[in-house]
Amino acid sequence: MHIVSVEQMETIEKSANANGLSYETMMRHAGWGIANWVYRQMPVKHGVIGLVGFGNNGGDTLIALMELTKRGVRTMAFLAKPREGDQLIDDYLMWGGCVVDISEKQNMRVLEAALLPGVVILDGILGTGFKLPLHGKLREVMGTLSEIIQNRSQALVVAVDCPSGVDCDTGKVSDVTLKADHTLTMAAMKVGLLKHPARSFSGEFHFIDIGIDDLSQHVSETLPVMIDREFVTLNLPERPDTGHKGTFGTCLVVAGTPPYTGAAYLAGSAAYRSGCGLVNVATVRDVQQNLSGKFVEAVWTILPDINGFFDPKGATDLEVGLECADSLVVGPGWGLSDENTAFLGKLLSFIPENLPAVFDADGLKLLCRIDQWWKAVPKQTILTPHPGEMSVLTGLNINEIQSDRWRIAQEYAQKWNVVLLLKGAVTVIATPEGDLMVNPTSDSALATAGSGDVLSGVIGGLLAQDVPAINAASVGAWLHAQAGVAAGKVAGTDISVSAMDILDGVSAAFVKAKEAG
Repeated sequence: MHIVSVEQMETIEKSANANGLSYETMMRHAGWGIANWVYRQMPVKHGVIGLVGFGNNGGDTLIALMELTKRGVRTMAFLAKPREGDQLIDDYLMWGGCVVDISEKQNMRVLEAALLPGVVILDGILGTGFKLPLHGKLREVMGTLSEIIQNRSQALVVAVDCPSGVDCDTGKVSDVTLKADHTLTMAAMKVGLLKHPARSFSGEFHFIDIGIDDLSQHVSETLPVMIDREFVTLNLPERPDTGHKGTFGTCLVVAGTPPYTGAAYLAGSAAYRSGCGLVNVATVRDVQQNLSGKFVEAVWTILPDINGFFDPKGATDLEVGLECADSLVVGPGWGLSDENTAFLGKLLSFIPENLPAVFDADGLKLLCRIDQWWKAVPKQTILTPHPGEMSVLTGLNINEIQSDRWRIAQEYAQKWNVVLLLKGAVTVIATPEGDLMVNPTSDSALATAGSGDVLSGVIGGLLAQDVPAINAASVGAWLHAQAGVAAGKVAGTDISVSAMDILDGVSAAFVKAKEAG
């Protein structure tokens, strides 16, 4: 799903209208798409309520209500703003709809009576063109609506294109913004919905087709892409029934020192969970001895150590492993010793130029100690920093990075000629060519030690199966995030999720990727 600014969306719609797809037709498609999604996905037996504003979102909502009414669903439209002389109102009433005016805060008791447990609420009050601040009577009406609806936890709120009260460019929100369980976004994702705090108000995203086949025909810029289930499904590695472990590749994971034994297990196991045929874990003897009884699937390469850290001379021991590998993961659980810095410098000279590699955790912090390291990494290199590691790599402070994550990821991916995955709430993946992918998940279940090791292993496993670097990073980010969501559901709370739980959730993420519809 492409990501656009409000201005770009207006340009796209204007161009589509000029080329024969009228605004009215786009609105009809939007309304039909909303109705179809609600009818198929929601428990409509409890009825559907529409909160209707005066703009296009209100029109989309009225058409959706009319289509649902035609299918025998009980619907009501509550007008937060008058729509005098509107043919859509007349059409809806003709099909047996019910319209209630709440624009002066009257009839609120009617709304409260209609909020039965399980009712679906379509929020079509304000659209993507809204800019803060919200004031006047509409703010008063929305304040009352917000208070009423949020006290009805069993109601399901579905935002039409965006939650009302969100600035769809900046991601800022009004204090009376209605929090949605789902957002049905028309034609493209609006950039502000992927920024906080708006992301926290938007719930799950779903695409509604309004008839514009190819957005890129209508704008000159290259549009960022939001990673969704459809993208992931299309880019999962093939899994032929005739395959064997060699078919699915070998991932070499160089990870773990005594203080961080678990990192080698998490990264190596995640590579297996992502479908890799064989995982070769290169680590020091103490780590191997601690894990050998638990991680029985691994093949081990024992590296010499100096007080538990990698002996620089041991880099030559990886020459054969590197030649046999289809992908490489470097950095989980290393530590920041001088010995490891020297070891990494020598390792870089042995890595085949065409071997896809993931650099994570301490491996990232050590890279910046090596002069012009970006010239030494292989062609298909993926970096997976969190904001703190990105700060070490770039010299920028964390606040500066977080305030402009998308631009900074693009800038340094191009500067270093790598695929750069900047972790965080709404992870961003940038390519050397300037392309941008955004993973929409924002889930605190992922905020736990070892979570990043699982991510690097998943990506390494995908790379071993011949998935190109940008797709491996994007698909891996989505799968990792969904594994965290699944772990939270199993635990019953995000609070108690550990990296082991996320690892166990990887299988559920693959299942979700292959779900129909």
